[in-house]
Amino acid sequence: HTLNKQSCQDKEHQALLSKPPSNHHLLIISKMEDKLERVNKRLKDARDDLDKHLDKAQTEEKRLQDKLHDIDERKRQCAAANGDVNVSDDDVIEINAGGKIIAARRGVLCKLKGTKLEALFSGRWEQKLQRDNSGRIFLDVNPKAFQAIVDWLNVLAISTEEEHKKRMPTVNEENNHLLKHQMALFVGGDFETKTMNCLFGSNNGLPNTANNSASKSGGFTFGGGKPREGGSRMVAEIIGAIKEKWGTLKELEADISSLEESFLKEEQFIETFVGGGEETSDIVTLNVSGTIMATQRATLQVIEDSVLAQQFDNTKWTEQSNRPNVMEWTPDEVAQWVKGINDVPEEVSQLFIENEIRGSELFALDKEGLKMLGVKRVGTICLLSDAICALKREANKDAVTLIEHSPYCFGKILDYLRLKRLHSINLLAEKPALPSFSEDKRAMFETVVRYYFPGESSKLILNERKSAPPSGFSFGGVELYPPSNGFGRPSPPQAQGPRPIFGHAAAPAPSFAFGIDPRGAVFD
Repeated sequence: HTLNKQSCQDKEHQALLSKPPSNHHLLIISKMEDKLERVNKRLKDARDDLDKHLDKAQTEEKRLQDKLHDIDERKRQCAAANGDVNVSDDDVIEINAGGKIIAARRGVLCKLKGTKLEALFSGRWEQKLQRDNSGRIFLDVNPKAFQAIVDWLNVLAISTEEEHKKRMPTVNEENNHLLKHQMALFVGGDFETKTMNCLFGSNNGLPNTANNSASKSGGFTFGGGKPREGGSRMVAEIIGAIKEKWGTLKELEADISSLEESFLKEEQFIETFVGGGEETSDIVTLNVSGTIMATQRATLQVIEDSVLAQQFDNTKWTEQSNRPNVMEWTPDEVAQWVKGINDVPEEVSQLFIENEIRGSELFALDKEGLKMLGVKRVGTICLLSDAICALKREANKDAVTLIEHSPYCFGKILDYLRLKRLHSINLLAEKPALPSFSEDKRAMFETVVRYYFPGESSKLILNERKSAPPSGFSFGGVELYPPSNGFGRPSPPQAQGPRPIFGHAAAPAPSFAFGIDPRGAVFD
């Protein structure tokens, strides 16, 4: 009976299994399959979307890395061609600043990273810089104003970060406008600090604005939608990481573009400032009634057809500076010079031709070199050695032109011509005001101006209106006036200042405010 009962149950179970599923059952299965298919499609879309974003970000990162590498390579090539790889912050640099010799360590001159001043003395353009006959770097600037900048940098080098903004360069009131223009030229304006810090490795990190950048670009989504609130934390972290990466890439792209632009501007500044090999960029040394001044010939020719410009035109200047350029001598010219040395046998000159000794090599010859050249007699070697030393001294002498006028008056004219030239070649944005001077020097100044700029041309220097002394200017949030008791401490305006000076009314000083970041870089 029991066996029969079990057999019946098995048959009933088999019959139940063999029955087709109900419509309700089929509906549940169909819905589940559809839902899983949609979910799987969303997962696939999200994964494809993620891969697409990652690939795109990776491609963009590689593009920026390649661009940065190209800029780096251009910098290296430029430094190899124009710079000196063996420079050090401890190098002592001698500068001929308008005729005055100023010495400073390279590290001090390069303290303000990202500025034109740093570019000049960084060593990147060492072979491009203009030098006088003694090998000193030449700057066609007012020496008093440049000395004030160097003094300021020396003080900054021993100051705390808190003291940086409080210490500003100062000069006397008459030279205040010259200092303002030099600060604009060497310290402010063209080079963005953030970019140049990145270029020369002084940046300590970029601000993290990735989330802001990502939100501005529209954000990122996967699978055509946003993760639901309360969804997977992992998904949210992935989205956040991709947003941050895109934001960082956008930041980097902007920095690299600025980096490239700044490098081009630096190169352009160096080429323009040093004269770019122009014919009239040669250095003129002036003895102004006992005061030595130096400038480029192009500066003296800024106002064409003036007596001053004519005095230093190509023809007359060639006559004034008609000295042999020994460095360019050919072997035949070297041999001819040797023939002119008393008591040196004529056959010795032939040795210089046979060995193809040029002028630059002549200066490098010492007694040992003369022996290797084939000169055997000790006396002849000594005569040649002494003659070479004398020739070297003569070649290094500056051709000095005497100016028989007041250094005060001629210096005022020269400073104005310097600024006028810098403005004409787009290195100074602000047009310089006409020269200002003390009232007691008015008659003498007018006489000197009308001598060099007769007739209508004198109006380019003089103006019949009287003007007040140049006012102070804002620098780093501090209003600067003539120096008082301490370095960089501004004095308030004087209620009873000097009598009005003769000249053009000074234009209002432009906004000229800088700050100094904790790393010592200047930013505007």
